[in-house]
Amino acid sequence: MAFNPRGPTRRQLSRAQRERYQRRLLFGISGGILLAALSIVGVGLFHELVQFPGEPVAIVYGQPVTLRTLRDSLSEEMRRLQTQSGSSLKQANSPDAASAGVQQLLNAQETLPEDVLENEIQKALIRYEADRRGITVPPDQIDTKINETLSRQRDILNQPTATPTPTQTPRPTPTETPEDFVASPTPTRTETPTPTEVGAPTAEPTSSSTPTLTPTVDPNASPTPTNTPRPTHTPNFTATIAPTLQPTEFAQAYRDLVGAIRDQATYRHGIEDQILAEKVRAAIGANEPTHGPRAHVLRLAGSTVDEVKVALISINGGFSTFEDLVEQVMDRPAENTESGDLGWVAKGSQMHEFDDVVFSSDTPMDTWVEPFAVGHHFETVNILEQQDDGPYDQKNLDQMKDRLYADWLTSAKTSPEVIRQLAPPERQWALDRASKGVFTTEVPR
Repeated sequence: MAFNPRGPTRRQLSRAQRERYQRRLLFGISGGILLAALSIVGVGLFHELVQFPGEPVAIVYGQPVTLRTLRDSLSEEMRRLQTQSGSSLKQANSPDAASAGVQQLLNAQETLPEDVLENEIQKALIRYEADRRGITVPPDQIDTKINETLSRQRDILNQPTATPTPTQTPRPTPTETPEDFVASPTPTRTETPTPTEVGAPTAEPTSSSTPTLTPTVDPNASPTPTNTPRPTHTPNFTATIAPTLQPTEFAQAYRDLVGAIRDQATYRHGIEDQILAEKVRAAIGANEPTHGPRAHVLRLAGSTVDEVKVALISINGGFSTFEDLVEQVMDRPAENTESGDLGWVAKGSQMHEFDDVVFSSDTPMDTWVEPFAVGHHFETVNILEQQDDGPYDQKNLDQMKDRLYADWLTSAKTSPEVIRQLAPPERQWALDRASKGVFTTEVPR
């Protein structure tokens, strides 16, 4: 029989042989299809789990910040926001407040990937600078930092519940009355007066809880400034000097911590980043001056320029005292900016815009200046004294360190050695994977 390279023909095969041949052919085709499918799935899994997450979304001095790192950090930040929002929603007393909390969570997702990436870039810059300066963090320093954190948490949990202190309702006081004001001849029960602009003459207030006679006011009498009673600010807790946990206490607290966190290595790495940032900050500010130009300054800060202008009108017109206005802004500080008598302020301890005004030869002394922008808020200052060379106290030295560190960080982030390349596909991938099972926004009923 001549050899047929194409295989046996139907005539050359018996029925049993043909069936065996067909089965082998069917198994071969099925195996090939299965192998191709497994190959496709394998390539997809490799791309999804290895290749794509390993893509760099930023490069800091040659070191990549991978998409995997962004996803993991984004997930942790979402969990933190979810926990924070959950506490707020439980305390919400109305559906509107709960809906506002949900909307805040949704809005956070709009810039969250970029914010988290900037934080990762910042950590990479600090690690690079620490390595360049030979700064390291031994494991025992990480344990000490964790001990301090656990100690503060214990102090907070052990604080007794504050007992509300009954406060007296402030009694209304007569205010300046314009000449054309005519008092009502009959005592009436009035509603609480609507707040008016600072500096505008106000109608005579009366108690809304109990009908009282309207006090008679002499139109020609001079107004007497009165202080409105405000709640006394008390600290939420008193922390002990850390660390205070004894070795046995720390061992137990650390075991409890490990059981509560998702990954011990990630947690310790985060603590290491905190210590590195503190050491880099100290190294950058190590050569700061201990004396130099300083000024004794009063400051009022507001979120908008109109807010500061109204305060200026109130002070210059004698409608309010500086102390009264400081009390009013204590509960709503602008960008955490301190208002009040700052004492002696060192040049370089505040923001650059502040120095440009306070330490300028064109700024008058003992006068409230026009509002000026500082960061994302506005300020007005009154310079009481100035010195070309004076000593700096520890508060000023710490603030100068903070500013030097912030200036270094801003400059480092804009360095050409920092390359950001977060494309829309990578951004959406990280957002989708990080939010699975984390970012739920259910409104409590």
